[in-house]
Amino acid sequence: MSHLITQIGVGSIGRIYLANLVTAFNNVHVHDTDSTKRSEVESLGAAFHDDVASAVADADFILLALPDPVASKSIFAQSGPLLTSAKPGAVVLDLSTIDPATARQNYQASHDASLHYVEAPVSGGEPMSAGVDGAKNGNVTFMAGSDEVSFEKALPLMNVLGQHPLLLGPAGTGSIVKLISNYISGLHNLVAAEAFALGKAAGIDLETMLTTFTHTDANSYWLENYFAPRVRAQSYAPGFSVDLQHKDLRLCEYLARDLKVSMPLNNLGLSIYRMLQAQGRGGNDLVDAVNLACELSAIEPYTAGEPNAL
Repeated sequence: MSHLITQIGVGSIGRIYLANLVTAFNNVHVHDTDSTKRSEVESLGAAFHDDVASAVADADFILLALPDPVASKSIFAQSGPLLTSAKPGAVVLDLSTIDPATARQNYQASHDASLHYVEAPVSGGEPMSAGVDGAKNGNVTFMAGSDEVSFEKALPLMNVLGQHPLLLGPAGTGSIVKLISNYISGLHNLVAAEAFALGKAAGIDLETMLTTFTHTDANSYWLENYFAPRVRAQSYAPGFSVDLQHKDLRLCEYLARDLKVSMPLNNLGLSIYRMLQAQGRGGNDLVDAVNLACELSAIEPYTAGEPNAL
């Protein structure tokens, strides 16, 4: 394709988006605040820029893959390089998970600068479509908030990176739905962690539980396609990290506070993910919570070599 694409942010999932963009488009440019990523970016076939202004100057599409609302706000700072250097009519596709207020502010700032803005945080609910797996396979779901014209203009990028672009409402709506989705999966993960620690303490082997639960009310996409493969392999490379899950539950807490909604389970979930962070496990996949659940009750954590565990 002949469009010029710029990506800002090359984190753990952002580098996968970049690889897919380079495969689909001939002209991809990148900016990241970490200049040590230059060699990796250039090895993928993209051009690295030290500053935002030069990266976005001629872009038709600008993809944002930023870690949090603070980074997002810095990109959209009034009179900042994105808003002043991007050409009118460029499409900004923001895949970052941020709070709805920031998404609405970004939309308005983009509109004022004659740019199209679509917030489109991603997730997956099919086999091999969550976290880095979904990014690699290009089958994530986009929870978009924007106007219909901007959404349609952003479809060429979304159709390269995923399979299910959903326009849910105006800017802010996508972030709300994404935070609720990650609240559900994040708490589901902790329930599974405690349940499997209990089963281990009772002497029920891992595979017996996993196989049985595929035929009971305990089964779910999360358990079968995300939790189970990681516990079976004892592989805790994210995936979706503890740090990111904690960040999303924190944003969900702020949303609930603003709407005066009581969410005691979210508060409990936050405290458990904080425990993992305090132990230096924030960079691990959130499924590492199963090992914490074992440790809290003096149960031997799961190991890849234990009998009947694989």
